[in-house]
Amino acid sequence: MQTRDLLNAELEAIVSSLPTRSKIFLPTDKISLEEKVLGLNRVKHLYTSDSRALYSKRMQNLKTGMADRKRCFVIGNGPSLNKTDLSLLKNEITFAVNGFFLEADDLDWTPTFYVVEDHLVAEDRAEFIKDFKGPIKFFPIYLGYCLPESDDTIFYNHRPRVSYPEGFDFSLNADEITYAGCTVTFSALQLAAYLGFKEIYLIGVDADYEIPSDIKNDETYDTSVLDMDTDDPNHFHPDYFGKGYRWHDPQVNKMIEAYAEARKVSDLNGITIRNATVGGKLEVFQRTDYSSLFSSSDSKVANPSEAPPPKLLLIDFTRMRHCTATGELKQTYLSNWPEDRLLHLYGEAGQNFGVAFNREDSGNSLKPDEVVMQIGQFEPDVILYRPVENRPDLHALAISLIADLKRPFLIWLMDDWPRSLKLSNPSAAEIMDEDITTLCKHANRCLAISEPMAGAFGARYGQTFEVLHNSVDHDLWKSILRKPSTNSECIVRYSGNLAPNLTLKVLLELAQAVEILAQDQAIRLEIHTQPHWQKNTSHHFDQFAHTTVSVTTLEQRQYYSWLANADILFIGNSFNEDARVYLQYSFANKIVEYLASARPIIAYGPSGLFSMDFLEKPQGVLRVKERSVAALQTALSKLAKFPESQNKLGQANRDFAFSKFDLDEAQHEFYSLITQVSGESFRGFTRPNRRKNWANYIRSMLKKTDFGRGPRFLKRILKHIFTVKK
Repeated sequence: MQTRDLLNAELEAIVSSLPTRSKIFLPTDKISLEEKVLGLNRVKHLYTSDSRALYSKRMQNLKTGMADRKRCFVIGNGPSLNKTDLSLLKNEITFAVNGFFLEADDLDWTPTFYVVEDHLVAEDRAEFIKDFKGPIKFFPIYLGYCLPESDDTIFYNHRPRVSYPEGFDFSLNADEITYAGCTVTFSALQLAAYLGFKEIYLIGVDADYEIPSDIKNDETYDTSVLDMDTDDPNHFHPDYFGKGYRWHDPQVNKMIEAYAEARKVSDLNGITIRNATVGGKLEVFQRTDYSSLFSSSDSKVANPSEAPPPKLLLIDFTRMRHCTATGELKQTYLSNWPEDRLLHLYGEAGQNFGVAFNREDSGNSLKPDEVVMQIGQFEPDVILYRPVENRPDLHALAISLIADLKRPFLIWLMDDWPRSLKLSNPSAAEIMDEDITTLCKHANRCLAISEPMAGAFGARYGQTFEVLHNSVDHDLWKSILRKPSTNSECIVRYSGNLAPNLTLKVLLELAQAVEILAQDQAIRLEIHTQPHWQKNTSHHFDQFAHTTVSVTTLEQRQYYSWLANADILFIGNSFNEDARVYLQYSFANKIVEYLASARPIIAYGPSGLFSMDFLEKPQGVLRVKERSVAALQTALSKLAKFPESQNKLGQANRDFAFSKFDLDEAQHEFYSLITQVSGESFRGFTRPNRRKNWANYIRSMLKKTDFGRGPRFLKRILKHIFTVKK
């Protein structure tokens, strides 16, 4: 037999083994025969392997995580969406569907969940769907041939209706099965009902379609496949199903029948579904006025000047500012927080703990008992904790404090160190994963540093994550003036860590490129880093005559001026697997500062890391995706010789930063968030009861860090995991 005949035979055998064999559940001829075979083998694996149990477990975790949330919104994509104030949904649980990503860039919030079930949408928009980051994504298993498994994705078991042709079926057990209903919103309703929402509001569900005169009808499939050359009149965006994008005959009458079944089942089970669509023709569900669902204060940001903020206990191993990225990030959000209402507990490597309160900083001089006493005297209203993998003593103290103080708390994650730890130290990762899962489950809010992290961690830990990242003080940056250049030397600057597995190698390649260019033009590289990195890794740069490494001791304004007076700024991430795992969802805090400095940027690193991918958007950034000293040399040369071009590109970066990141808004939203959480109840958290495991974990971590060693240190940590009291 010819190869093609063999592939066709294999394809037929795979299809016959699947529970979803109708044409509307299978690849169309847009997909090549080879891709069909590979893709449907993945679908078969999803149906038959342990992966199905994995996704059911993720859904069950989400159900637990949604237990305190009463209502949600299912967002259709009808034209009425253009008449709907979507800003009101910023703090709501939302289900978006299909082409909602066309609207997402105009919003300052990201949907909680995102659902696609149509194979035409999945095939035609696969790249857009994969690039839509932030929501937890729900896809039917049968779409596994064109939509890949991912950390932010849950594949669910979606089947044809068993009541065909006389009726429809509405499942309340989406972790086991859901049923087709001629519209993706029917699937979203089943998912929402399973997750425990008692009030479900539909918006943008017009149930009204116009079939354009230039429509092309393909009868190859079970339902008509439509295509047209004109703009789409049936959705909120003209390109939704415009030229080149196929769609099924909407079968509105069948949709209405399915909705009627959804109403019947939900009414019997104490679930209220209301239609809050502005206009449209859907009358199955009782209508409610959309704007009436929100109080007048819902669209406003709290003003810190109206009342003193709650007393906040911040637990994070780095000090505020202190020449670190996370130190600057904390300063961004807390610079206006009254000092007598903020206590910061930190713990740096190899030392005791430190407490910063009311303009006084203890330094690394306090023992756990002293810390606990000070925090008890402070009496915090709310706790914000940022866990990391290599500070076991601080983590031990933090979980003890959370358990004993019984205050509402937030957890804030900034890198995917849990996945990285799993690769390097599985036994430690198992313990920490249990802790992080439990902390997320009981936290009043879970925070992430980026939209991709929110989606991935939301699916992983069964919670919704809100995004907090660095922002820009527009007025301050406008006052940072670039000094007139006194010579023709091009200065390239980098500020940050020199971690061997994350940045060191790419910086050495940058230094090599600078060295080559310096043979023909005046150029030098200046690196500012923290004392630890300067001490342990700066010797690698001794071979380069045109590179200097120094410890950064600059105050904020000095640091900003240092950036603004560079000719070129550099940001890089290593091309190795360690960096990919650790940084894939991270958003480097320095990005917004680099952009605001109005200087051109070279971003050197692989695709697939959020920071690197994000830097493809600003016009003043040169992306170097290929690992190559020659490619770096070309990028440097392109910028170094043309100061006017540098200024133009730099201004484009500042304009981008000012349009995307605003400090006042960020601070107000942070204040509002912390204030809201401080008024909520403690959701319960108990100290882990596994002394032996913790001892093994801490011993393993001590071998990999610069912590002090010895049985007294281990005993001190263990004591405060299990015995610290308020």
